[in-house]
Amino acid sequence: MPFRITQLPSADKLCHTLSWPILEQVYPRQRIEHLTESICGQTTRVRKLTLVLVVWVLICWHLYLRHSLGAVFLKLSSAQRWLAEEEPEALPTRAAWTYRRKQLGVRLLRTLLEQSCVPLADEHTPGAFAVGLRLMAIDGTLEDVNDTPANAQYFGRISEGKTSSPYPQLRCIYLVEAGTHAIVKVILAPCKTSEVCLARGLLPALKPGMLVLLDRGFVSGALLEAIRARGAHVLGRLPQGIFTHKEQVLPDGSYLTTLDPTTCQGLSAPLQVRVIEYLIDPEVAQQLEQVTPSRMHSHSGATNPQVRQVHRLITTLLSPEQAPARELCLCYHERWEVEETIDETRNQQRLSQQPLRSRWPKLVLQEFYALLLAHYAVRCLMWQAAQTKSLDPDRISFTAAIQVLGQGIIHSTLVSQEQAHRLLKRLCADLTSKGALVAPRRLRFNCRVVKHICTRFRRKRPEHHNLTFKRTSFADILLI
Repeated sequence: MPFRITQLPSADKLCHTLSWPILEQVYPRQRIEHLTESICGQTTRVRKLTLVLVVWVLICWHLYLRHSLGAVFLKLSSAQRWLAEEEPEALPTRAAWTYRRKQLGVRLLRTLLEQSCVPLADEHTPGAFAVGLRLMAIDGTLEDVNDTPANAQYFGRISEGKTSSPYPQLRCIYLVEAGTHAIVKVILAPCKTSEVCLARGLLPALKPGMLVLLDRGFVSGALLEAIRARGAHVLGRLPQGIFTHKEQVLPDGSYLTTLDPTTCQGLSAPLQVRVIEYLIDPEVAQQLEQVTPSRMHSHSGATNPQVRQVHRLITTLLSPEQAPARELCLCYHERWEVEETIDETRNQQRLSQQPLRSRWPKLVLQEFYALLLAHYAVRCLMWQAAQTKSLDPDRISFTAAIQVLGQGIIHSTLVSQEQAHRLLKRLCADLTSKGALVAPRRLRFNCRVVKHICTRFRRKRPEHHNLTFKRTSFADILLI
């Protein structure tokens, strides 16, 4: 038989016998134990939960959708509880989980993400490299958190007053590998913190040989200079009307210009950059003009005339021989992969845009780091599956990978560490079967519009309190 059920000792506590070899291939147990000892210190009493076990369950919390922590632990330990020789021990209570989570804190999960989440792609991964550089993308978003007084005070709301945000929000800035959607670094802060300021916190993760794709909201002379100081290059979208002075026109139609410290705030020395301008084909632009704009403005109706404007890119790659203008225009289109990554963590991994569930700021940050660790584990499995068939990782279904990895983690408790690699191959085979692959990407343009549910109910506000009668039943207030 290819698999053999491991012997389950009955003398030890359940928390000491649990292991998940599939997940440990991404986050080794030795690394988590070392971080636990160095950051949290030695615990004098084990109880039913160890800090290492809490880390595993927090990560798996975001693989089994709509489950509580207790339900996830019950699912992960079901094999040991059913196959053990003695009666299973009682499950940890909700208070036990809260106590251990507070004891664990945030620093351990943040350090685990920084040490374990690295770029995955190699030079043979489709869409991961361009002009000899690894494609990385930076973007930010806001995440809703549980509406408690502590969360509202710490994270804040993006708007106040009568139009206040329904939930407090967490500001997130990501550094993502475009080819594999692997999140290699993240910066978290209260919602009103500037994205441009937070982006500088991503710089330590940049290495020589990377090409960073930026949206136009992030483009600044200071950030471009800081990225070049790390040995990486920049390709970003440029707003209209700035950096229009053409010092030298290159053979491919792009031109060079120099950013001056006197006009660019935060720039310490002159920086030469290259600007690329391009248009959309007029016949295609005529069709795209009829696509409804994504955002509502006072001057915009049902059409989108901005598609006919000149689109501008800025880059630190100055040589048209090394990086032709046309190839850079196609390369910048890969920046949308970071938008897909945000959609995965927000909608697909959580099924819908539900707020983070923790009630205290420290636990909110802990929960979100665990969410990103689970996302990286899924993406690591998808990349390994794509490697077995020389496929683009985009052909692997993300939601299917969540389900397959979730089942594989449970099944891996029944096999030894030596047999885990064979189970991993079978998981990859399930993801790359003919019926499971996603259709190849095609060029498409969709209206970014939202279908709102019409409702006659008022919006919930702080003054809307639920009326509760203690020690009173409905029979007590009923008069006949």
